[in-house]
Parts: sequence; C-alpha cells; structure tokens
Amino acid sequence: MRLRTFNYFFREAFISFARNRWMSLASIGAVASALVIFGSFLLLSVNFDHILKDVESQVEITAYLEDAADGSSIARLNAEISSISGVKQIRFVSKEAALEEFKQQVGKELLEGIDNPLPNSFRIKVENPQEVARVAGEVQKLQGIEEVKYGKGVVEKLFNIIYWVRVLGLAVMAVFAAVSIFIISNTIRLTVFARRREINIMKYIGATDWFVRWPFLLEGMMLGFIGSSVAVGILAGGYSYLYNVVKLNVPMISLIPAKEFYDYALGFLAIGMSLGAFGSSFSIRRFLHV
Repeated sequence: MRLRTFNYFFREAFISFARNRWMSLASIGAVASALVIFGSFLLLSVNFDHILKDVESQVEITAYLEDAADGSSIARLNAEISSISGVKQIRFVSKEAALEEFKQQVGKELLEGIDNPLPNSFRIKVENPQEVARVAGEVQKLQGIEEVKYGKGVVEKLFNIIYWVRVLGLAVMAVFAAVSIFIISNTIRLTVFARRREINIMKYIGATDWFVRWPFLLEGMMLGFIGSSVAVGILAGGYSYLYNVVKLNVPMISLIPAKEFYDYALGFLAIGMSLGAFGSSFSIRRFLHV
C-alpha cells in the first residue's frame, strides 16, 4: 500500500469522525462504559485469585494424636505421614507447645491453674491445596491419629465465589460489547449512507471493496481506541485510589499492586479497537454490493 493511499484513508476517517461528532462521542462513551465495567469485574476476579492464593498458602492439616501415643508412635507417624504423596511439610507440635501458643492468643491469666487439655499434633502442608481433602483422609486412617481438621471449606467457598464473579463479569462484558458494536455500527452506517453515491461511483470505476472499506474501518478503530483509552484512565485512577484506601484501612486484605494494572492496559486498547473495527465492518458490508 502506497503512502499517499494510506494518507487518504486516514484523512477520510478523520473527516467522517468530525462530521458525525455527536454520534462519535456516543460510540466512544459506549466503548468506555463497556470496558470500565468489564475491567472492574476483571480486577475483582484477579484480586480474588490473589487473595485465594494467599489463603491457600496458609491452608494446613492438623492431625491430633491419641493420648496414649508415645515417642516411638510419634516417630512412626512422622515417617508414615511424610511418605504420603503430596505432603510438602510436616511439623510436630507437642501439647506443651500448643498450650503456649494458646496462652499467647487468649492471655496467660485465663489459663492459670488449669491442666493442659490439648493433645500432641502434627501440622501438615501439602504441595497442592486442591489435595488437602485426600491427604487428610489418608492421615485419618493411620493408627494413632485421633482426629484430623483442615480449612478446606473456606477455600472451596472462595473458589465458588470466584467462579460466579467470572461468569457474571463475562456476561456483563458481552452485553456492553454488543451495545458498543451496535452504536459504533450505527455511527458508521450514517456516514456510509451519506456517502452512498460516492461509494457507488467508486465501485463503478473499479475501486475494490477494501479500498472503500479502509477509511470506515480506521474510523471505527479510532472510536474504539479513544473509548478504551478513556476506560483505562478511569480504571487506573479508580483502582489506585481503592488500593491506597484498602492498604491504609484494611491492611490484612492483600490486593495486587496498583502498578500491575498497567499489564492489562494494552489488552483494553486492543479490545476497544477490535470492537470499533467489527462495528464498522458490520455496517458497511451491505453498501458494497453495487
């Protein structure tokens, strides 16, 4: 493609953009709205994943030993648990150590003069948190184990929440993408309709479909790019503010750093330009058949 031809395409796209500026602004607003909502759900989903991974790293199995377990039984259980596939780390906690931990949590004064009611235990971490239930079941079968507990229920609920957040986010994104394509295609359609005679003349003198189509595709991509740029600016500012507020007031919640948001910026711009190009292509197709 020659440079002069390329300049012609861009000039025609800018002229059309200026001539239909109100519809162009509506298209930009539609793309920006779609991507702001989609981006909000994406950031929510990514942060749920981040929190889940943090929770998963803390998930462990606590295996309580029978009161009659002696030193040899403890050594045997340690070896048997270590041999279970998927076990990453195992730590023995004596009843005395468990009591000291409990005193630090509730205060020593409340436990003064009370006999130690806590059993010896093993604390076990697994390679894959998804296998906690299986490993816990195998540990429970070992002779000398009184009871096994683990926090898998919390992780399963988080998985379920994240799944529905993703489904809802994709559904909302699809709806707003359809609205964006509809508005952009109608914007381009008005332009095409106003220039239908010019297009007919160009076709009659031998212009190819792509020669006619390129200015409108560029206009649609321009609308999508501007709309997605607006969305990126809104999301970047909003998330940076939210991140700072959460970090200051709720430090126990671990969100992804605000700077990592920019890893998604190029993706948003590409989505916006794709919406614009698709809307343009859809609207001009019927006018190319002369």
